[in-house]
Order: sequence, then structure tokens, then C-alpha cells
Amino acid sequence: MPRRRSTWGTNESAGRGYRRLRYWADEHDGRGYARHSKTIQGTRRDGDEELARLRVLHSEDGPVPTLRQAYETWWLPDVMARYDAGEMSKNSVANYRSKWNKHIAPVFGDMSVADVTPLDISEWVTGMGSTTATLAMNVLRQVLDFCVLYGFIDSNPASARIRLPRAEKSTRDKSVYDIAGLTAAIESVRGTLAYIPAILCGIGSCRLGESMGARVDDVSSIELNGMTVAIVWVRRQVDRNGNVSARLKTKTSERPVVIPEPWSLEVLRARDASEDGWLCGDGVGGTLPQWTVRRDWKGAELPVGMSRIPMCNLRNTWRTIMRWELGVPEDMCERMMGHAGKNVGEIHYDRPREEYFADVVSAAWCRWRKSKP
Repeated sequence: MPRRRSTWGTNESAGRGYRRLRYWADEHDGRGYARHSKTIQGTRRDGDEELARLRVLHSEDGPVPTLRQAYETWWLPDVMARYDAGEMSKNSVANYRSKWNKHIAPVFGDMSVADVTPLDISEWVTGMGSTTATLAMNVLRQVLDFCVLYGFIDSNPASARIRLPRAEKSTRDKSVYDIAGLTAAIESVRGTLAYIPAILCGIGSCRLGESMGARVDDVSSIELNGMTVAIVWVRRQVDRNGNVSARLKTKTSERPVVIPEPWSLEVLRARDASEDGWLCGDGVGGTLPQWTVRRDWKGAELPVGMSRIPMCNLRNTWRTIMRWELGVPEDMCERMMGHAGKNVGEIHYDRPREEYFADVVSAAWCRWRKSKP
């Protein structure tokens, strides 16, 4: 018997009083909009009636992307455009993509976005670490936001009130030095690979990667408030493996850092002695991996009674000393750290020159030294 077609689906004999119905629909089984087959017992009329019922249920169904398709079509191009515009760092992009590959794609990648539910997401984050769950949720929420934008789903299931794993109590050392401690710690690494980076981080506010990316032509000097001040422009950074990148953490991270005496004289001597163009290079034209600097920092002997803080805490030390020991106003500290600011004036209109930074820093150190007996 020939197959009988309707205007929606097909109704054909399956032998011995059975009918086989075929139709396109989204059955919310994770496959999205796909072809389905259903066998019923009955006559041709029974088959037509069942097709009519299915049509009422699925007449508005249409192709719905899988989460992987949404990720590749909208989320990933958007993130790469933001990266190219300098709005995201290379590490942030790599971190987000890692969360997709390791945690999201294996569970939801091939699922229709219309079938992802808050309960699915709640069960998925169970057992994850707090940081991993937070980052993975951010990526999932952003991908599903595009699906809401383009009308494939009415609301974002990842925006429901989903309880994330609680953060474990941090065991990271958050210690900082005062001026005396910082001076002693820097002196303890004199003659090592960590010496100039420690000065740029603890006296100049640099992140470690920023301190290792300075070239000799980024360094200049100026006489202010009775001292020689070194000005080092932060324009690039070096990663843990020694690779150089012109892309800093944020746009405002490009800035001049100010080094007062006596450390400014050490920085200027290092600049004049460099033979490969790098302030903290390997001596043969290349850059050092971060681990070599951290190794020398950790291995140096400190005065009795002192403990070594992590090198990344030197930037925190700079901020604490500038604000609480040297009395520099908070908004100036934020600007010198390369933070964007919070109000319209700070973000769009405040554009201090390097001389202003140098004057503020040198004057603060002069006041502090005069206050000491």
C-alpha cells in the first residue's frame, strides 16, 4: 500500500493493524528539533487523528540550537572580539574556554538549549569547587543569554537562584610588610634575579609579570623634591614561562610607576648596565620565566625574626604603605596602581602625567623621612 502523506507528517502502514507516523518536532529530549517516528495500533484514520494531535502540540516547534552551537556561533566570537579590543586578558579567555571544555561541554554541549533546566544546572554544580563553579556558571549564563536574546528560550535557566558550592576558607598568605620590613626583604635579594623585580613590585606597585616586561627605553629619570626619581613605564608583561605580551591585565594597567631614592639609583644602574635591552632580561636578549625570580625571592635569607611573604604580595605591600604610612590619598593610590576609577571624572577626564605621579611619590617619601628621628 502506498504511503499516505498529510500536510504535516506521514502516516503509513506498519502491517497487521499498525500505523507508523513520522514528523518533525522538539520533544525536549535533549536532541532539539529533530525527526521522530511513532508506531500506533489502529486504522489510517486513527493515524491521521494522532498526527493532528501531535501537530497541535508541535506546530510552533522550530530548530533550536544545542548549547555547543550557541557557544560556537555567538559566545566565542563575542569573547574573541572583546579580547581583540583589549577588554579581556589572554588569561581570562583561556580560563573561560577551559571551563567550557572541561565542565560545560561534556554535560550540556549536545543538549538543546530549550531542554536545559535550573534543576539540571543545580545538580551539575554539586561537587565542584567554589571558584570552578562560579566561573563555569558565568560562562554557561553568558551562552544562554545569547539564546534568550535571539528568541530560542524565554528565560535563562542559569539565572535562577541556584546555590553554588560554598567557598573554602582561604589558606593564602595575605601578609604585607611595613617600610622597614620591605626595605630588609628587598636588600636580602640584592645581587639575585629577584632584586630589580622586587623593587618595581614593592616600591613601584607592579605585578610581577609587569616588572619583568620593562625595557631600558621604558626607564627615565627626573629630579624632584631633592632626589633622583626613576620613572618606569609599564607597557608589556612576561608570563610564567617567559613569554612577552603587549596585552596587560586591563587598558589602564599601562602606566608610569615611580621609584624614589635610594632604589631609583639601583634601577637606573640596571638600565645602564643592560646589554640586551631588557631591564630584567636573561643577558642574551631574552626574558626570564617568572619561576626563576620567585625561586630567588623565596631562597634568600632574611634577618632573624622576619618571614618571607609571597612575591605577589609586594603589590599589596605597596598599596598599604602608600596609603597608611606615607599618607597618599586613596584615589591617587588607585590611579598609580593602574585601576580605572569609579566615577565619571576618574574614568573619562582624569589623565595625570608621569610628572604628577613622580611629584606625589617623591614628596610622600620626603615627608616620611623627615618625620623620622
